Amino acid sequence: MYDCKNARRKNARRVAFTKELYGYVYSWKTKSGLKQQKKLGLIDECVGAEAVADSAILVPPEHRSLFDSLFSMYDDILELRIFEVQREL
Repeated sequence: MYDCKNARRKNARRVAFTKELYGYVYSWKTKSGLKQQKKLGLIDECVGAEAVADSAILVPPEHRSLFDSLFSMYDDILELRIFEVQREL
């Protein structure tokens, strides 16, 4: 679970973090019309990773280091709480 409380004051960093985590769609104009493409985020790239609620992500153990690395890059704007899920009831 993560919280971006401090990021509300630093909007550009929050947006950059969100784009890296969830991905984004970008558009450009061509002669034949508007084109769009999706840039995948870390959740999309890691099989089994899933956003289960606002600011809550399930991450398989094999991808944890990638998420830890991303979160450490933005540790100035994030508050993290990490839980290990043992089983689903």
